[in-house]
Amino acid sequence: MRVALILVGAVLSASAGASPRTGVRAGRVVRIERKPAGPTGTPRYCTVSINDNVGYCITPTPPEIGSRMTVIDNARVLGTIRISSVQGIADGCNQNTSWMTQGTLESGDLSTPNGAIIGVIDVGLDPRNAKLVNVDKSPSGHPIGTDTIYAIDNNNDGAADLEFVQFGCDDAGNMSPMPTGLCNEVWSAKAPRGMERVRAERVRTCY
Repeated sequence: MRVALILVGAVLSASAGASPRTGVRAGRVVRIERKPAGPTGTPRYCTVSINDNVGYCITPTPPEIGSRMTVIDNARVLGTIRISSVQGIADGCNQNTSWMTQGTLESGDLSTPNGAIIGVIDVGLDPRNAKLVNVDKSPSGHPIGTDTIYAIDNNNDGAADLEFVQFGCDDAGNMSPMPTGLCNEVWSAKAPRGMERVRAERVRTCY
């Protein structure tokens, strides 16, 4: 979080209680906290079918009925879908590791997307400034091209504020050429420290 320190000096006369020798009262430090550029909370993402407002979310826990999904592309926020139903999709081990959501469009227009499209749940995005952007490296440190990355610029400054990273991983959550699961990570910009991982989930691959 960006913090600005402003030194405020109060110069008063001795009769007002200042030091009799200097006539200057000691300054005080005022801390002003600025809101982060990225959204607060820990988001998840889903792929979206814009023709029928259906989302597909790979996550251990289902999205909540009644929650809102912000649909975003390479240029802007397209709209908001309110989730009305959630159905588990069983894998080869008969476990629900992904979820299909159905909803109604509350605002916006999904008919003219620009490039890639995802839906973001659990947090709100800036409806005027948020968009998907390209990044030249993965916050995970993995070689470029080995991760699937969706990066969001939430304040239109050209830099990623959120990054969703997906890669094949072993039982310990490490990237592996022989993966036994799928790892999903969420990274958030935490100035001045850079990107920090705020969520890590692993879904077992079972055929």
